[in-house]
Amino acid sequence: MPVVAFAQDSQNVFSLPAQSLTSALTAFSRQTGVHVAFDANAANGLRSAPLYGKMDNLKALRRLLGKHAFKVEVSNPKNITLRAGASRKSTSSEADMVDNLTVRGSRHELRTKRNFAGVVDSITYDDASNLGGATSMAQLLTQLPGVTGIRNGDEPRYISVRGVSSDLNQTTLDGMTLASISDGGSIRRRVNMQNIPAEMTGEDDIYKTFTAEQDGGAIGAVINMNPRSAFDHDGLYKYINAYGIYGTEKGSAGANRIPGMSPHFGQGAKAVFSDRFGKHKEFGIMTSFRYQSRTRNTTKKWQEDSYNYYNTKGKILSPNDPSTPGWNGMTAPRYVDGGSYSNNLNSLGGAARLEWHPENSGFSASVMGYAYERWENSFMEHNEYLLDDTGIWNQTPTSGREYIYRARTIGRKDNWQMNTNGVLGNLSWHDNISTLKLRAGYTWEDYYNHEPYVTARVYPKETAKGAVYADYTINRENVANLVDIIDMNKLLNSGYAFQTVQQEYDRDHEGVTNVRLDYTRNLSPDFHGFGFASGFEWRSLNATNSSDQLWYKPGGSATSSMFIPDMQNPNGPFFDLTNFPWDKQTLDPAKSKNYTQLAYFRYQEQLFDGYVSLHYKWRNSQIIAGVRADSVNFNAFIPGTDSSSNPTGKIDKNRGGYINPLPSVTFVHEFPKNLILHAVYSQSVGRPQPTDLAQAAQYSCGDSQNTQPGDINCSLSRGNPNLMPRKAQNFDISLDKFFNRGRGVFSVAYFDKMIKHDIYTTRSTEIINDELTYVTQPRNANNSSLMGVEVSVVDKSIKGPWRQSFDINASGTWMRGRMTYQGVNVSYKLKQLTEQPSYVFNGSVTWHIPQIRGAVKASFSYSAKYLEGLNDDPTQMYGYGSQPSLDIGAWNDITDSLRLKYEVYNLAGSHTRMYYGEHLNRLEAKEDYGRSIYFELVYN
Repeated sequence: MPVVAFAQDSQNVFSLPAQSLTSALTAFSRQTGVHVAFDANAANGLRSAPLYGKMDNLKALRRLLGKHAFKVEVSNPKNITLRAGASRKSTSSEADMVDNLTVRGSRHELRTKRNFAGVVDSITYDDASNLGGATSMAQLLTQLPGVTGIRNGDEPRYISVRGVSSDLNQTTLDGMTLASISDGGSIRRRVNMQNIPAEMTGEDDIYKTFTAEQDGGAIGAVINMNPRSAFDHDGLYKYINAYGIYGTEKGSAGANRIPGMSPHFGQGAKAVFSDRFGKHKEFGIMTSFRYQSRTRNTTKKWQEDSYNYYNTKGKILSPNDPSTPGWNGMTAPRYVDGGSYSNNLNSLGGAARLEWHPENSGFSASVMGYAYERWENSFMEHNEYLLDDTGIWNQTPTSGREYIYRARTIGRKDNWQMNTNGVLGNLSWHDNISTLKLRAGYTWEDYYNHEPYVTARVYPKETAKGAVYADYTINRENVANLVDIIDMNKLLNSGYAFQTVQQEYDRDHEGVTNVRLDYTRNLSPDFHGFGFASGFEWRSLNATNSSDQLWYKPGGSATSSMFIPDMQNPNGPFFDLTNFPWDKQTLDPAKSKNYTQLAYFRYQEQLFDGYVSLHYKWRNSQIIAGVRADSVNFNAFIPGTDSSSNPTGKIDKNRGGYINPLPSVTFVHEFPKNLILHAVYSQSVGRPQPTDLAQAAQYSCGDSQNTQPGDINCSLSRGNPNLMPRKAQNFDISLDKFFNRGRGVFSVAYFDKMIKHDIYTTRSTEIINDELTYVTQPRNANNSSLMGVEVSVVDKSIKGPWRQSFDINASGTWMRGRMTYQGVNVSYKLKQLTEQPSYVFNGSVTWHIPQIRGAVKASFSYSAKYLEGLNDDPTQMYGYGSQPSLDIGAWNDITDSLRLKYEVYNLAGSHTRMYYGEHLNRLEAKEDYGRSIYFELVYN
């Protein structure tokens, strides 16, 4: 396995001729202030290598040791222990060549946590030990304290930190803001981290407290991903990983007439290459590549809150309610919903980074480019049944038979394609006191989708020849399932008629140009006294949303476009969308034109930020006080509409902007025995979503989905260009105890956020066109608050018997939110925010077993239920249920360069559940994805 490199320390100018190793180490310690402990007997008689030039302390120590085989243990930047290298025979599990230097210290992420004045958690992607399931940044970061994965299917796509919406994170790569397009082509602030491969980055940091040096647009966290570097290794580095995937859930793949969809199998490959070159190895190049194609099949059941209640003679009660006298005590379903989803997910792309670190100059530079494409072919078969109440047969508490009164079939095929790209540059200079860093980048993302969408329904005749019966079961969660439709051919030929026939061609683009310049003076970790940092940032965001929509006139027979799938217990007939006769459909040109024009918008945003941050550091304490000026201006271009919400063909332009001073104060004190206290106060903003600022008005009357029975029969949805940004006051205090020579840390943190001008989509009543109208739009609502406690422990080297060892990483976070929802003549309080669970637990245990040259790793995460959407009627709020996840894997080395890995992802077979109700206590739907099994062969 490769040498693990310690991060660069502060630099010094050395002039040490070759001499006895003992005297050289003494001189090194005296000059750097680093305490070096070593065995005098082991160093006796050895001579050092000559050491001249300007370099960091660790690099200097390595040169000083030369060819001598010493193991370097770094408990912290000021304490280093040298141990005589063991022979290959005695330590086969950790063997290196005799002339190789093995640097073993605390993980880089623990050093970052120790050195940062605020609260940060970090994780490093490890080629050798990371398992196949954690392939994206979203999956990797969900292992950190307080992080909740916001899921898409069986994988997290976004992350929420400490219960704050993923839209309120600031996500950067090497300090540069990333462009990202959200679900369905939505232009939002959240970054789709499912599209970012983990192997592209080195260390990834989640900053939970903020100083003036950081972007002010984060209430949840600043997430910074650091690119991999060729200078992480001494020379040529090679990593190649090829793997196969088996998914246990088959679904309808292979039976839905969609070619190219495997019921179970997938495959992938990853590779990383880096090398250093030049006279003094001052140049470095790093490249990474990935490919993956896998199957995700899903079975989904919806729970409709509608039932039939019969008497002991099998007659329906009147009224149809269990409180009516004579009820037989058994519940029968009225609505039954079921669906099958087949998804083929593919990703392909790579990254390259060229670096220049000339010796003894203080300069360094890099340029990086990446391009990744993710495309997904998805087919949904969804069948809805309304069961009649005219009779029931063979009823038991968990089963029975009823008529099918109405059947509805929905077919949808999506061809999602997302292209994620970026070019980043970094030029920096430093001396013993100052640093100057210029960074610039352009990132962009494109989204495409072609979605055919067809629905048809039928009302079978309840005659002796036309009636269609269905056998049902009801499980313990009261979810109904049709286990048998008595005559599927009779149902198919009962007269299905088209209800909706539509195609959409979505095209969306977002580009972000970012330039920032940062200067620091006297801020090295080992410096004391006064220091400061200052800088500015300019950022430009340009986004376009468009959708060509083709709407066809409904009606006409759909039977010839449908078929009965060859699978056990299908939900019902499917559409043959691959061979669908689009040329025989009648286009509705007026409706198509209107919806196409209303779907368009363009959004432009300019950010100008500047900051100054003052630092003062004593021997054991530090205080940082700073302010950042956050200035944003935007233009929103939306379709003009008339009083009936029909597009006029003109484009309206809305302008807006704001400027906010964002102060922050950080205090840190190191007590004896490696106990560190952090206390932080900061202000930050949550910028409104582009889709909230630039949404065209859409007006309709008589649409039951947007209105309710009564006097109000019209609805209007629109954006709000007058939205103010959220403004948060953040209070944080934490205590970190480092132990086990810097390999372990125990942390306790308390956080409190008071959010002003929070933004929620609300509904009000206005008079429009002399009609009472529900107006739905995002508004600045009442204030919200969030508090919580976070506890975590990390220990990277727990010694066990027989030379075995354990790594432990465990955390738990408790959160409590407060918000007030204002709607139409209604106001109610909630004890949580959207995307905020009450509890989050994350953890992993790795058991290293040298006898098999391998290890076993188990990782666990648990997120309590959380809200996703609000409603005027609190009984109609919706969200996700608790989500436990257990993954287990193992690896063993079959040679010094080849490793086998095995993993079962979602070992416990957890389901995703959607709930609704004021307390999210009524099941709405359940999704089953099965398990994924990975088998990997690694060359490293």
